[in-house]
Amino acid sequence: MNRHFFKYLAWLPVLLPVGCVQTEIIPEVLEPKLTLSPAAISLMPGLSATLTGTYTDEMGEAHPELIQWQSAVPLVAEVNGTGVVTAKATGQTWVIASAPNDLTDSVLVTVVANDNAVARVEIGNPPATLQENASATLQARAFNMANQELTGQIFTWASSNNLVLGVDANGTVTGLSAGTAAIIATTAGVQSLPSEIQVLPVGGLTRSGQFSGNSGYTVKGTATLQQSGDDLTLVLGSDFMSGNGPMLGVYLAKTASGALNSQNSLKLDNLKSNNGMQTYPVPAGVGLQDYGYVVIYCIPFNVRFGTAGLL
Repeated sequence: MNRHFFKYLAWLPVLLPVGCVQTEIIPEVLEPKLTLSPAAISLMPGLSATLTGTYTDEMGEAHPELIQWQSAVPLVAEVNGTGVVTAKATGQTWVIASAPNDLTDSVLVTVVANDNAVARVEIGNPPATLQENASATLQARAFNMANQELTGQIFTWASSNNLVLGVDANGTVTGLSAGTAAIIATTAGVQSLPSEIQVLPVGGLTRSGQFSGNSGYTVKGTATLQQSGDDLTLVLGSDFMSGNGPMLGVYLAKTASGALNSQNSLKLDNLKSNNGMQTYPVPAGVGLQDYGYVVIYCIPFNVRFGTAGLL
């Protein structure tokens, strides 16, 4: 059905369903994004490569000209205003891109002396999460410019926060306290990309908030995101209550107000009940910190019934 049809329903109040009667269609506002690719490159001195930077604004329009580039160590590699990297001397540096809305992203650049030198170090399949007091052993591999594995390498290991995540000489990581830390493996002076691991307290992590109604609608109660291992679940508490409306959906959102769209929200399901405890599984790959709000949303009319900010 044409969305503009709903605007004309405003002149026929006797035909409107009970509940969300606001008919204004709010223009879609997207979340600005900056992405770079690839995540890492290897070069020999004198050679160049072009990085791909994509910046899209709130209207979804691409503005590559607004990306600014810089190298953390220009003596190793320089970068020009269009993302062309030129290798200068052996070593490693980060090439950093920035864009409006305080967006940044970076690429690890490794400059090697010859085709057979270590050009890339990878940590294989690190766990995304680890319980406190639990351990896992990581494996690192080294490759040359031709993507051939270099065997017999000795790796050193480091954690960005030894209070959160410890690592020994064999690459065995141990969760020490709740938080997030990055692990790096190094051989022949070449570091891997950082691998982030979130350490969860025993019993998992939670974020909770209280619903408040929007635009005169009534939504009350507690919303809680619960993480246990890699599983994430949204729980609406026994105190939850929502007014009636057609096709109410339960969403995770990145914004505190405004219309929801695929860029700023994730639909979990239609609302199962207007009151009482209920649970909604969150799709795999979504992190506990990815969204800051839970929204009860009237889908046909693009209206927020209620929003809970997660702390």
